[in-house]
Amino acid sequence: MIGQYVPRDSPVHRLPAGVKLVAMLALVTVLAIVPHPVPLAVAAVTVAALFPVARLRPVHLWRAVAPALLFAAVLTGFYLLSQGWPDGARAAVAPVGQLLVGVLAGNLLVFTTRVTDLASLAGRLLGWRVELLVALTIRSIPTVIAVVRQTREAAWARGQRASLIRVLPTVLVRLIRDADLMGEALVARGL
Repeated sequence: MIGQYVPRDSPVHRLPAGVKLVAMLALVTVLAIVPHPVPLAVAAVTVAALFPVARLRPVHLWRAVAPALLFAAVLTGFYLLSQGWPDGARAAVAPVGQLLVGVLAGNLLVFTTRVTDLASLAGRLLGWRVELLVALTIRSIPTVIAVVRQTREAAWARGQRASLIRVLPTVLVRLIRDADLMGEALVARGL
């Protein structure tokens, strides 16, 4: 989800980051307080309808909800196994609906808001150290993915199995080394 900003000229994109963040948090809070099927359905349809308003294609909507569908299916299965049919299905509506609406709203926020705008908002609200922390955290996600990919490719090139468990020690060593270098750079700058 992080770093998936999709540049468009839309009313949703033009809203300030703080407005979008507060709206998302308010929506999730209201749905947690009122976990009934009708408000959940209205919220899901409303958030999904904002995707075309934001000039996002259906593939963006799919990318937003697809990862959560497996978890939603497992969660629904848990309720069905523990409470049976139809009680389990009724009990699963609220948590599954809240999950899906929250994921949709969060992705809409990320697709329409630059990461720098969110980090800047955190800095204005919580101080420059938090802004730096948010920026470094967000920046580290692609770095971690790249290190894992490079390490696995190196293992494959040597003819070794490249399961995540096998490459994890090498990945951790590289990430710790990079973190040490980043820490030294921050100390050298007086941060």
